[in-house]
Amino acid sequence: MQGRIGKVFALGILLVLAGCASAGSVQNAPLHAGIGRTFEAGFDKTLAAAREAAVETGLQIESASQVDQDTWMIIGKKATSAFSWGELVRVVVIRDSAERTTVRVHSARRIKTNITAKGDYANSILSNIELKLSIAA
Repeated sequence: MQGRIGKVFALGILLVLAGCASAGSVQNAPLHAGIGRTFEAGFDKTLAAAREAAVETGLQIESASQVDQDTWMIIGKKATSAFSWGELVRVVVIRDSAERTTVRVHSARRIKTNITAKGDYANSILSNIELKLSIAA
């Protein structure tokens, strides 16, 4: 009986771990993944607003890197707490033209069964960017 309980427990752990998101899996997701919004603003202003918006949403910036000449990727994380195993968020900022920039936000729970996690940061981050750009205009 104890052997069976141990096997069931081990299987449960494997299923939970199989549903885990890592910084690598979020970073390597397709650039078009997540929710996007296009802003009528220059790339540099939008990138700065995106970084600030991510931090103000409660994320800690884990990395920020230039993907190519027209694209930056920001990886943010929400730390583990009493109510959540943590979350990962990727913000991709893409230069469309001199005064047009698209931002895409992809959110992932560290453990998919984490029902207390916020889940989706896209609307908070994108609305905050829009507010910052309207104030700066």
